[in-house]
Amino acid sequence: MSVYILYSITVLMATTLGACAGLGGGVIIKPVLDLMNVHDVATISFLSTSSVFAMAIYSSVSQLKRNTNFNYKIAFLVGSGSAIGGIIGSKIFSLAVISVPDQIVKFVQAVLLIMLLSYVLINSKHTTSIRLKNQNYSVFIGFLLGVTSSFLGIGGGPINVAVFVMFFSMNFKEASIYSLVTILCSQATNLLTIYITTGFSVYDYSLLFVLIPVALLGGYIGVRINKKISNESVKKVFNVSILVIILINIYNAIQAIINI
Repeated sequence: MSVYILYSITVLMATTLGACAGLGGGVIIKPVLDLMNVHDVATISFLSTSSVFAMAIYSSVSQLKRNTNFNYKIAFLVGSGSAIGGIIGSKIFSLAVISVPDQIVKFVQAVLLIMLLSYVLINSKHTTSIRLKNQNYSVFIGFLLGVTSSFLGIGGGPINVAVFVMFFSMNFKEASIYSLVTILCSQATNLLTIYITTGFSVYDYSLLFVLIPVALLGGYIGVRINKKISNESVKKVFNVSILVIILINIYNAIQAIINI
């Protein structure tokens, strides 16, 4: 089967789930493309970031148009921190790629994702929330989210959702909207950093002519599903997706060790 078809199916499923449950899509795209082992880790990260960014633009605008209770202050503070963190995370990733072999980078990314997503999955079962007394801490939270998502090349969706639920007393459906806005900010700065440092010409970006339209379609479908389902349904989609992603990353980590 053509790599275009395989990648398109992956991006469509990932961005649909991403827009529906705030997962972003990168957390699915990155490990699945690693699993296919067609491109190097830097190209996979670039393709994932670009696809998620396209989806996040459409999904964020669509959700904001219909959400009258959206707290723009929190979104601005977290988004600003995420944008700065995105630059730092991108630089750390670039340094890692040129310093160590691809398989070691893949292993580290997979292990970090397993740890983070396992924590998110376990804590998603609890509804206890820690409301921040000072919303200015939102910038620091956004910064950490930006660094993590850019280094891992995932957009950070599941981690974003968990943070918004935990620190801002949101339900999963509300958190998914704020997650998409945060993803948009971090991935925008991530792409800008790539453009300034290495440029896009070093990557096989011909695939983007197919993947970006597919990502936009996934965003459209995901937003429509999100409108129709309940908070509990969003939570179920979120948890099942996280469990599958953890299993894929366990396999990727084992494969990386074997190939080192």
